[in-house]
Amino acid sequence: MKTNTWMILFLLLFTTIGEVKVLGENHLQISSQAGDSSKILRRADSFLGFHFDFHANEDCDKIGKMLTESMIDSFLILTKPDYIQVDSKGHAGYSSYPTKVGNRAPGYEKDPLDIFRKVTARHYVGLYAHYSGIWDKRAVQLHPEWSIINEDGSIPDGKLAYAGPYIDELLIPQLKEIAAKGLDGVWVDGDCWASLPDYSEYSGKRYTAETGEKNLPKKGEKGFKKFLEFNRKELQKYIKKYIDEVHKEYPDFQITSNWAYSSLMPEEVSSGMDYLSGDMAGMGSVYSAAWDGRCLAGQGLPWDLMAWGFNTNPKSLTMLQQEAAQVISLGGGFQVYYGQNRDASLKKTYFDRMAKLASWCRARQETCFKSKAIPQIALWYSTYAWKKAQDKMYSYNESDRMAQTLSMLLDGRQSVEVLMDHHLKETINKYPLIVLPEWTDVGNEMKQLVLDYVKNGGNLLITGASATTAFHNELGVKPVDKQNDGYVFFYSGKDQYGSTHTKWQKIETNPAVKVIGLFMTSDDPDYFTTGKYPMATIAGYGKGKIAGIYCDLSGPYMNMRSSYLCKMVNHLVNELLPEPLVKVEGDGDIHLVLAEKNNQWIANIINVAGGHYNFRISAYDSIQPTGTLTLHINTNKYLKEVIVEPEKNKLQVRRISENKYSVTIPPVAIHSAVVFSFDGGNQQKEK
Repeated sequence: MKTNTWMILFLLLFTTIGEVKVLGENHLQISSQAGDSSKILRRADSFLGFHFDFHANEDCDKIGKMLTESMIDSFLILTKPDYIQVDSKGHAGYSSYPTKVGNRAPGYEKDPLDIFRKVTARHYVGLYAHYSGIWDKRAVQLHPEWSIINEDGSIPDGKLAYAGPYIDELLIPQLKEIAAKGLDGVWVDGDCWASLPDYSEYSGKRYTAETGEKNLPKKGEKGFKKFLEFNRKELQKYIKKYIDEVHKEYPDFQITSNWAYSSLMPEEVSSGMDYLSGDMAGMGSVYSAAWDGRCLAGQGLPWDLMAWGFNTNPKSLTMLQQEAAQVISLGGGFQVYYGQNRDASLKKTYFDRMAKLASWCRARQETCFKSKAIPQIALWYSTYAWKKAQDKMYSYNESDRMAQTLSMLLDGRQSVEVLMDHHLKETINKYPLIVLPEWTDVGNEMKQLVLDYVKNGGNLLITGASATTAFHNELGVKPVDKQNDGYVFFYSGKDQYGSTHTKWQKIETNPAVKVIGLFMTSDDPDYFTTGKYPMATIAGYGKGKIAGIYCDLSGPYMNMRSSYLCKMVNHLVNELLPEPLVKVEGDGDIHLVLAEKNNQWIANIINVAGGHYNFRISAYDSIQPTGTLTLHINTNKYLKEVIVEPEKNKLQVRRISENKYSVTIPPVAIHSAVVFSFDGGNQQKEK
C-alpha cells in the first residue's frame, strides 16, 4: 500500500481513542487527551486523590512491564478520583520513566507516565508526578560537587546544595520535561523535611555577601540561629526559583513542595506554590491529621493531606475513614498513599478498599469540602518561639507540645484552630479565647498584641511552668523557689485528682486571683507535710481574663494519655469560654469541628475511638459507635432546620430560650456532619 493509504487506515483506527494530528506527509501525533482537557479539575477544586510511588533504584530494570491501560482503567472506574499522583523520581534519584534529561533507571519496557497520562486523560482525572527534590542520592553520586556540606566537612546522604548547580542542571529541566508530557502538576518531596544547614562554598558566598561574615557558625556557636534562618530563606528561594522557572514555560502546571508552610514550617507562604500538601505518619495518624490539617487550613492556599494506606500492616477501612474525617471536617482535600510495584504497576489487592473509602468520602464532599472554621478557640503556634527553640532548619521536636496541647483540647470536645503569628496579627479579635501552649518567649511584639487583645475583652490561657513566667505580672502571681521537675499530684475536687512526672512551678497569688485546683506531693489531700500550691489561676486583665496552668502537660499527655490532664486543661477553657457556639454532651471519644459553608453551620462529630497511641496495635477493624449525643447551640440567629449528613435525616430542634437550642444526635459510627440552617439573618424570630 501507498503511505497515504496506511495513513487513512491509521486515522480510522484511532479516532475513537484520541485526537490525531498530521505533522507532515508521513508523521502523525496522537494526543494523550481523548477529550476536553478543561474537564480535568484544577487542584484547588480537587477533593479526592490517590498517591502511588516506588522510588526507582538499581533493582528496577523492567519498568512498565506489568503496567497496563486496563489495570489503570479498572482502578479509575472503581475509585473515581479527581487526580492521582505517580512516581517519576524518588530519593534514590533514578527516574522511573525514560527521561532524556535526568538519571535513568537500569531498564524500561514502557513509559509509565505516558500510559498513566493517556488513561487518566480519557477519564478526565488529573495526573501529578511524585518527584524527590532536594534529596537525590544518584545526583550526588555523579556530582559530589553539587552536594550540601555538613559542618564537619562531610557529604550527607544525597542532599543537594540550595544554591548549587543541581537546580539548573537537573531539577528545572526535568520538571519541564514532565510538564511537557502533559501532566497536570508535580508533588515535590523531600525539600523542607530533608533540609540541612549548608556549609558548602555556594552557601558561604551568599552568606558572606549578605552578612559580611566569612565564618559559617556551627551548632552551639554564636550566630548559629542566624545561620539557620539564612538557610531557611535560601531553601525558600530555591523552591520559589524552580516554581517560577517552570511556570514561565508551563503556567498551568501546578506545583507544591511536600510539607512546606505546614506544622513543620510555620511561616507565611512566600514561594509561589499552587497548593499545599503533606503525607502523614503511618502511626497515630488520626491525631496527626487533626494537627497537620489545622496548620495548613489557615495558610490561604488550596490544601490536602495524604494518609498512608499502611503502617506495619495495611490500614483497615475504619482507620482510613477516621483519618479522612479529620481532614474533610476541616474543609481540605484528602488523598491516600499505596506503593507501586517495582515496575510501576499498581497493586490490585487494595482496589476494593480504596473504592469503599472513596465512596465514603464522596458522600461528605458536598457538605464539607471548602468549608471554613467558625472562630472559637485559637491555639497559638508562635513562629517566633519556634525559631528561637530550634537547633535544626525544620523538625517536629519543637511542635510536639503544640500537637499534644491540641489533642487535650480536642479530646475535651473543643472546636479549635491553629494560628501562627501572621494569622494572629490579622484575625486575633475574631476569637473569644487564645491558648498559648508552653512557649517560653513569644517576642515583645506578639506578646503586646495579645495583651492588648485581652485588655479589650479577650481571653488568654497560658500553659506551662516556663511559659507562665513571662506573664507573672499580668497573671497576678509570684513564683516561689525554682521550678520543680518531678512527680506531682493534681487536686481539683473531692474525687478529682491525677498525677504525672513533669515540670511545675510553685506560686503565690494576689487576693483578687481565682485559684483553680492544687498541686500536692501526695495523693492524700489531708496529708500536709509539704504544703499545697495553686495548680491554675484566672485573673481579670482590662476587660478580659488571663489564666495560667503552672506545669507542663503536653509531654505527659503524649507519653501516657490521661483523662485527668485533659479535664484539667478543659476546666480552664470552660471557665473562660462557658458558652461556646456549640457544645457536645454524651458518651464516646469525640472531636468537634465547627465550620460554615453556604451560610450554614456544620458541627462535625468525629468518633476517635481506637488505639491511636498504643504502638502495639498496628491495625483495628472497627470501633464502638458513640452513644446518643446532645448538641447545645448558642446563637442569636433563628435556627430553622437541622439535618445530619450524609444520611440527610432531619432532626427535631428544641428551643430552650431566646438564644439557646438543643438537638439530639443519633450515635455516630465514625463521622456525622450536623448542618444548621438559619432564617432571618441575625434577627431572632419567635416560633
